[in-house]
Formats: sequence, C-alpha cells, structure tokens
Amino acid sequence: MLAGGSASLGDGVYLRAARDFGRRLAREGWILRTGGGKGDCIMGAAADGALEEGGTVQGVILQKFWKIRHRGLHSMRAYGTFALRKAALIRGAVGAVILPGGYGTLDELGDLLTLHQTGLIQMPIVVLDTAGYYAGLLAWDRRAQKAGFLYGGRLFHVARTPRHAIRLLGSLLQGGNPRNPLRSDD
Repeated sequence: MLAGGSASLGDGVYLRAARDFGRRLAREGWILRTGGGKGDCIMGAAADGALEEGGTVQGVILQKFWKIRHRGLHSMRAYGTFALRKAALIRGAVGAVILPGGYGTLDELGDLLTLHQTGLIQMPIVVLDTAGYYAGLLAWDRRAQKAGFLYGGRLFHVARTPRHAIRLLGSLLQGGNPRNPLRSDD
C-alpha cells in the first residue's frame, strides 16, 4: 500500500522521489497499490515510475474521482466512501509506505497507526521523509511519547530516500513475503 498526496505539484523534489520509489519498487518485483491518482501528484508519479519499469500497479479510488483516475493501471476499483476506500487499500497488503501528502495522507497514516497499535494489523509502516517533509510529525511523535500519550515506541519506521525505503521495507518483512510485500490478496 502506498499513501501520498493527490495535489498537483508540477516538477519538484517530491515528485522525483515518488517516481524513483515507484521504479525501485517495480524493479524488486513488488506490486504497488495506490490511490489511483494521475499526473503530477505523488500517487501519479509513483505509479508512472512503477509502470515505466514494467511493474504492476493497482488503483483504489473514491467514486467521486473516477473521471480523473489514472487510466494506465493494471486494475482500478472505486468506492463510495473514504472508509471503504481505505479499507480496500489496506486489505491484503503486508507493508505500507507513506510519501509526502496532505490531510488525506495524514488520515491514512493515522488509520494505519491506530490499527497497528490496537493489534488489528501487523504490517510494517515506512514513512518516506523526502527532504525533511515529515520533520514536524517526527517531533510530535517524540513529544507525544515523552508526555505519555503514546506507548511502546514508534509504530513506524523512517526512510530518507526511496532506496532506503525499499531496503527498509524488505528487511522488515524478512520471514514474511519480502519479494512482494505490497501484493494484494484480492
């Protein structure tokens, strides 16, 4: 599962990192499941990168945005609510990578962390901190742990580059399915 921004960004460090992540994921033979965005957004750049390398990309989109979906993906499913869409993104995934994004990305990360903390999912969660994008989140996490609001340590891992994210995810999945951690069961 990949979460990342859907806002149009033009060219920049975040898009280049997302495209590089998609390429590297495909080279490893892993399936990318993303939100179905296209064009110059994080989801679209990651999908395009994976497709350029011959990778398989699955889209899970909100029905409201069906007309602006990425049309080059191997599969695309639409859901009527955000809750159903997020559940479909998570279902069958054994790993999640969070790229830069806005409120929707933060919402998806929050759901993953809550599900992980309550024991409902066990998948590793990797946050790709491109150009220090998540510095504020990391500071908040440290403060919340110190204040006692969070317990048991950080529930996610941090990577600084796409290469690091892929290697980290693979190492976290040793003994599981390291060759295809984002593969769908459905």
